[in-house]
Amino acid sequence: MIFASGNFVNNMGEAAYKVGLPLFAYELTGSLATMSLLAALTPAMLLISPWLGAAVDRWGPRVFVVPGLLVQLVGAVSLNLVVLADHVSVGVLFGLTAMIQLGGEIYRMGWITGVPGMFPENAARSRAVLSSLFVTSNIVGPLLVAAGVGLVGYLGLMWFNAATFLAPIVVWLIGVHPPARTHTSGQKRPGLARSVVEGWHVVRAEKRVWYVQLTALPLHFVSGIGVLSFMVWYLRDHWHIAASGVSAAQAIANLGALAGSVYIAARARTRPRVVLAASAIVMTGALFLMALPSAWSFMACMVAFFTVRSAMTAVSAMIIVKYLPSEFVGRAEGLFNLMGGATVLLAPLLIPMVQGAWGSTAVLIMLGTSAALSLVCLARFWPRWTDTSAPPAATPEERTATSQ
Repeated sequence: MIFASGNFVNNMGEAAYKVGLPLFAYELTGSLATMSLLAALTPAMLLISPWLGAAVDRWGPRVFVVPGLLVQLVGAVSLNLVVLADHVSVGVLFGLTAMIQLGGEIYRMGWITGVPGMFPENAARSRAVLSSLFVTSNIVGPLLVAAGVGLVGYLGLMWFNAATFLAPIVVWLIGVHPPARTHTSGQKRPGLARSVVEGWHVVRAEKRVWYVQLTALPLHFVSGIGVLSFMVWYLRDHWHIAASGVSAAQAIANLGALAGSVYIAARARTRPRVVLAASAIVMTGALFLMALPSAWSFMACMVAFFTVRSAMTAVSAMIIVKYLPSEFVGRAEGLFNLMGGATVLLAPLLIPMVQGAWGSTAVLIMLGTSAALSLVCLARFWPRWTDTSAPPAATPEERTATSQ
């Protein structure tokens, strides 16, 4: 409970920042390209994840959590001081935002890979529960923006985000953190590059994990932060909805996301293929229907879109912990972050070009067509994808669920 509380407070600030920063950039520039490129910084940091994951598997997650938070804190405070002094420029905004995202990637890699060591009896479902709390923070964050932007402005919300970086540090200082990693003395360790290659072979060998991640790639492309920035811009620019209204709409959509994540976390056993198939169908249909000439229809589609997206991401996160050896979780997270990050990175780069050339409807058609590629992957992998081969030992919660 203590660990989850610190994690939740930090994520709540991040959620407010994730909505507030694009709106702040819109107020400064009014440019979709600037908003999209700022959004691209988050997936760009995922490109270094394989090496971070190999380093975590080597030295343990403890050495990444607090340093990552401190990098974020320094970057956030520096950005706020620049804005306060009215010296902000696009270059400074990009540089300090990149620093914040780098620290966030280091911190996330630390706490995510620390979950199996902290909760060894319930690792997979603990990961899913933390994902549900993350989605909950994404509901609270936009509501804070909607309520606070008129009271304290964007700068006040950015100071709030900086303060939330202290919550996990306090949790660490009172003694709640991953256990220390023990190493065999005299054991020769492979280089980071070779360690990444070893992780790749382990991931490829576990088909239950490999097929889920490949199938989810098109869905990551159409649901990354670049697409979220486009939706924010679309509501503001196309439908002329106020900033507080945009934040409230996103909070309502995230209620659906919470339902999707809680559904996965509450189940002792999941069926990844069924979840992915439902996600691909609903997300594809929602993106095409968003092109209808109705703001209410657009927001209803957002709710459906984020509901199944959250279920899909929860399943993708769970199965890594569930089916892979704990000593390879860091490398697996890093490799899949690289794959997903490269995919997500394309969206904020392509969306402004497509929108500028053919308009907003063309963007939605492009995204809907891309989401449909997951259905092609499912059709290809389904006959060779079994959930019964080499099953892992039942966890305590699964044994309890079976007996009940």
